[in-house]
Amino acid sequence: MSSNTRTPGRVPAASLALSLAGLAVSTYLTIAHFDAGALLCAEGEVVDCGTVTTSEQSELFGIPVAVLGLAFFAFLTAVCLPFAWRSRALHWVRLAAVGVGVLFVVYLVAAEFLLIGKVCLWCTAVHVITLALAAVLVSGALRRSNL
Repeated sequence: MSSNTRTPGRVPAASLALSLAGLAVSTYLTIAHFDAGALLCAEGEVVDCGTVTTSEQSELFGIPVAVLGLAFFAFLTAVCLPFAWRSRALHWVRLAAVGVGVLFVVYLVAAEFLLIGKVCLWCTAVHVITLALAAVLVSGALRRSNL
């Protein structure tokens, strides 16, 4: 493998771990979307997962946001598997996918604060995982370009 196609450090392992974590939380949120009794979260003035996950913003074009998150993390898990790091084309696919994910996080956080007025801690976990995954992939791409 030439030095300009090698991904530095722990980027592949970290991205896979974050993708799997996102997949786990998104799976839970998908289950909770279809079975409100499965949702475990405090309810209060600010934190109220039930209100967030049943709001009008919990679906996009009739598709539950939790299902979109599940699909997103399933895809990223697949493209972050060890064999996938050998493909130069998937490098750009991972970056594009996580870029879309970050934009979606911005939308969802804005919806929570500006439209719903409540915060879902499980959703926040997904948002943090998405941003951490973006940081890992972008920093890895930057280091890769400097090899």
